[in-house]
Amino acid sequence: MLRQIVGSAAVAETVALCRPEVICAYPISPQTHIVEALSRITRAGRLGSCEYVNVESESAALPACIGASAAGARTYTATAGQGLLYMAWHAV
Repeated sequence: MLRQIVGSAAVAETVALCRPEVICAYPISPQTHIVEALSRITRAGRLGSCEYVNVESESAALPACIGASAAGARTYTATAGQGLLYMAWHAV
């Protein structure tokens, strides 16, 4: 069935279909809507035992994902623009 949804909701639904086991998120514009939707999806139990981790900054999101990934979990985080460079810089 076709339906029309907002782009951020489409991204969150697509991420949910990938079945992440750990989501590390720091809500900051413009990706806030994505991680908020993923928080609701996780809280509703649609992702099974997925762990949703609110980190204290963008610089903490990527290292948290790297650690969870190193332990064997499928991870996800969201950022936009300079946030990705900021995350990568602090993950090194």
